[in-house]
Amino acid sequence: MPSAGAQDATAREPIAGEANVPPTDLIGPWLRDLELSEAPNRRAESLWRTPEETPAFIRELVESLNDRLDSVLIEVDGKTLLLLNARAELSSFRLGREQYRDGPGNELRLATTRDTLRIETRISGWLWVETFCRRENQLVRVTEIRHTGFSGLKFRTVYDPVGSGHPWAAPAVDRPFAFSQPIRIVPPGRRRALLSGRVEFQTLIADPTVSSVEFIVNGNRSKILRRPPFRTRVELAKPPREQTVEVRAYNEDGEYLGGDRLGLNRIDVPFAIRIAGIHSKHANGNPAVRVEAGISLPRSAALERVEFYRSDRLVLTVGDFGAAANIGSARTIQVDALIRDVQTNDFVRVSAKLADGRELEDAQLLMGADYRSEIDVQLVQLQVLVSDNEGKPVGTLDPEDFAIVENGRPRRVENIHTAHDVPLVLGLAIDSSDSMSPIWRKLKHVVLRFLDRSLASGDRAFLVDFDKTVRLLQPLTGNKPLLSRGLDRLTPLGGTALNDGILFSLLQYRSEPGRRALVVITDGADLHSRSRPKQSVDFAERLGIPIYFLELDNLITNVAVGGGITPSSGLARLKQQEARKRLDRISRKTGGRLFHILPFAEGTAPTDRIEQVFNQIEKDLRHQHVLTYYSDQPLGVPVEPEIRMTRRGLSLRSAVPLEAIE
Repeated sequence: MPSAGAQDATAREPIAGEANVPPTDLIGPWLRDLELSEAPNRRAESLWRTPEETPAFIRELVESLNDRLDSVLIEVDGKTLLLLNARAELSSFRLGREQYRDGPGNELRLATTRDTLRIETRISGWLWVETFCRRENQLVRVTEIRHTGFSGLKFRTVYDPVGSGHPWAAPAVDRPFAFSQPIRIVPPGRRRALLSGRVEFQTLIADPTVSSVEFIVNGNRSKILRRPPFRTRVELAKPPREQTVEVRAYNEDGEYLGGDRLGLNRIDVPFAIRIAGIHSKHANGNPAVRVEAGISLPRSAALERVEFYRSDRLVLTVGDFGAAANIGSARTIQVDALIRDVQTNDFVRVSAKLADGRELEDAQLLMGADYRSEIDVQLVQLQVLVSDNEGKPVGTLDPEDFAIVENGRPRRVENIHTAHDVPLVLGLAIDSSDSMSPIWRKLKHVVLRFLDRSLASGDRAFLVDFDKTVRLLQPLTGNKPLLSRGLDRLTPLGGTALNDGILFSLLQYRSEPGRRALVVITDGADLHSRSRPKQSVDFAERLGIPIYFLELDNLITNVAVGGGITPSSGLARLKQQEARKRLDRISRKTGGRLFHILPFAEGTAPTDRIEQVFNQIEKDLRHQHVLTYYSDQPLGVPVEPEIRMTRRGLSLRSAVPLEAIE
């Protein structure tokens, strides 16, 4: 059953506002900001005691919504308001009429001002309310859905403007429906580290017309840079606290081209509980123990209660946690209880329950208990890939196969999860330079087969293409038809900005939880990147996301001339060799691979060899594991464990710290 308190009566109140004013400040294309938006499926699952109780029709509804919300285009044509979603579905509404019925007989109510739009739709027992409003340079969309017997669903989607020129101008006509940002912030420092003092911020410029960049910290202008490279040092708060750094790009005429925003010191953790200390006591001459437990809470979680048990008997329930229970930041709550009259064969159990219904517990036998004094409940999650002596990925691993040392102290592996247990976030970056034209049609079908095989239920992928600049063809989604349509929009044309493409793709991950991998298809040349080669290399190594390169060498040119070898200049060949060394370094440092596909291997068509490479990558993805252990490092301190294999014949190919996975 849905949880109490979800009802919000305001959705049924009459709409206020002028119904005849076009929402001019909302016009244009907008792209969902995944970091600031609420996930419809998670919001829906929170209405029930457990996610499994969510009705199937609700899961299907929010899944279809999630794909449609990736982008929105708002236009006004005379007295008609037009909304185009990410599935290219067009909805139209009549301006100037507050209430009317459309063709199918749905009751519509519309209210607009220059910077707000509210649409109510009643459909046979359903009430659907969409509210759009401007917040500075972003569009905020609140979706409310109600039905008879259903307490209601409400979530927020935040959009960033897309396109060049005016902040909400239409996308460039040469690449319809491909979204790009003229400037992106490259996150500084090590992952999950708290930042303070003077910190250098670098940017990725995707628009060659950018001539000046403004840096803004917490809404206050910091400085303006008027020539590349657009990087500078920014003074952050001491001690560290949550802050926002924003960049805004302008052309020579001072016109706003676009911007990017980065939240700093927003660390999150998974929900976890651990019995962290058991101490012998005496109460009235009888044996007793003081049990200490630590509960780590994600930013969005509220702790409802903690229960202490002696074997199966409830001893104490704690429900008052003070300010620490408030939602808003990742934190650890420490709770203890005195358990009396214990016997050596007893066990203690501690259970923690969140307000959204999630529940975890930890238990420990008193006989042989580990009497510790530290509270170490920061659960660290690492994505690992292990190979055997032949270099093949290993699929069956146990916690005992790993040894972890942190700050000179051994740490016990708590658990190890297979790829089936943890969703995948897969990036695909494709070189869309004109050299790809001869083989693109066949290559596209190979890529589609790879995506279809690699993405299971719950997995998501995004598409990036790069030529002289970079674009986000398809934001992160689990909808395979949407990914297919994204590939259909790719048109090979122009030069190559390989370093920019790598850096731009890595920036798409940011705070996305789950296993990670990036696949880059390129001919290896880089003629038009505005970022320095070292910038993409350094950032790739810092993130540690496994990157797989398919370097097609001069394959495309050779195919174009019907199999005849086209000679390359010595300088071009030297540049290609340098690029290959750089790609090889990135792939080795991140635990990925570099596949160099030669033009005319005997007896095999080029696309067949590309498909063989994708099969190897798919095998790697299926054999990824996530291992967890508890660290005694406080939140905000980078965790850098040493990991080695204890089982003979195995080697660790990669170990990547992950964002908090629930």
